[in-house]
Amino acid sequence: MTLPAGWPPGPPPRGPLAPWLGHVPELRRDALGFLRHSRAAYGDLFRIRIGPRDVLVVASPEAAREVLVDKAAFFRKGRGIQKMQPFLGTGLLTAEGETWRTHRRLMQPAFHRAALEGMADDIVASTSPLLDRLQAAARSGEPLDVGREMLHVTLRAVATVLFGTAMADEDLAVVERELPPLLSRTADRVRSPVDWRLPTPGERRAQAAGAALDQIVHRIIAARRAAGPGGHDLLGQLLAARDEGGAGLSDAELRDEVMTLFLAGHETTATLLTFLFLTLARHPEVRAQVQAEVRAGLGQGAPGAAQVRALPLLQACIQETLRLYPPAWLLPRQATGPVTVGGVPLDEGAHVSVNVFLVQRCSRHWPEPGAFRPQRWLGLTRTPDAFLPFGAGARMCIGNHLALLESALIAALVLRDFSLEVPGGGPQGLAAGLTLKPDGAVLARVSVLPGT
Repeated sequence: MTLPAGWPPGPPPRGPLAPWLGHVPELRRDALGFLRHSRAAYGDLFRIRIGPRDVLVVASPEAAREVLVDKAAFFRKGRGIQKMQPFLGTGLLTAEGETWRTHRRLMQPAFHRAALEGMADDIVASTSPLLDRLQAAARSGEPLDVGREMLHVTLRAVATVLFGTAMADEDLAVVERELPPLLSRTADRVRSPVDWRLPTPGERRAQAAGAALDQIVHRIIAARRAAGPGGHDLLGQLLAARDEGGAGLSDAELRDEVMTLFLAGHETTATLLTFLFLTLARHPEVRAQVQAEVRAGLGQGAPGAAQVRALPLLQACIQETLRLYPPAWLLPRQATGPVTVGGVPLDEGAHVSVNVFLVQRCSRHWPEPGAFRPQRWLGLTRTPDAFLPFGAGARMCIGNHLALLESALIAALVLRDFSLEVPGGGPQGLAAGLTLKPDGAVLARVSVLPGT
């Protein structure tokens, strides 16, 4: 038998038998079902094939730590993330080596929790249109598409945090129109076992969308640079950031980082909130407790970062939702040299996929791993390596504090005044694409809480 590149001589890790096209059909049909069945059959480390490439799937918290922390120097980002470069450029998500280290050092101060807390007022202000639509839905009795509304509010929030007041409503409308086809085409590229970029209608639409977004971002960057330093928004802080030699980010580098933040701070946070409201609708007793906590803790004023941090049950519900439904559900890596993971020897070029979804449902670390139990997070200890919705190690998502702050503020404002009921429990399946989502629309009926 001839082993694929990256696998040294000797018996490879076990896995499901692969036809000559690999497991792409099974992954497209039901990726999570296929991977969960494979884990049950072959253990926490197993091999699958995607086109001509073998991939080591890591579903063990201990082996995940090897890849992401202990032996991170032996890995680079995997092919799926590399194929995002036509859209994202060399932002933090796709950059490697010294480029990544330089950008991370320059950007890290802007993402410290203390720096982000001053943006709470901007996030709260960006939530006003959502609250107005919830009021309108409550009056009309018409169902509201929770996922769509969360995409709207998180886009407005991330734009406000990035640009302050520099993004006009007409620019936001363009971003709302052009970002989805670009993300959709990027997801298609990531899933494809080949790297062809043919001039199909979808590819041309994505290129046009990218050009429209680039025009807005470059115009805002140029205007802010011309206006000089100032502003507490992220773009203002990134424009002011300097390394030891006094150099800052170029306009092209700023563009790549802004596009990365749009992706990382928009769809993933929207998905987390969608799952949160869907899960609370399925557990009305927990929702009632959270609503009582929020109403007692916030009153009728605009919440700040300190106030939402002092809502332990809400925070626990967010953490438990992240555990069950991590938006970034897998982390692809590629070995840069010979390395061993979980006792499996790999050669340079071997492909590894840390499956966050499976790691966070490991029964050795999480009793009743498939159950929604927010009390796990209330004063209890846990294994850090078994919870990695933002990754781990040096390449942990730089926006993790921002995502948690944004989610808590938006959720608190909604739960203080409204209940979202999802008739029938909503979609039961999961769609595992570029991010993890419900496999259908989450349609909710909105009611206003008494005393609001």
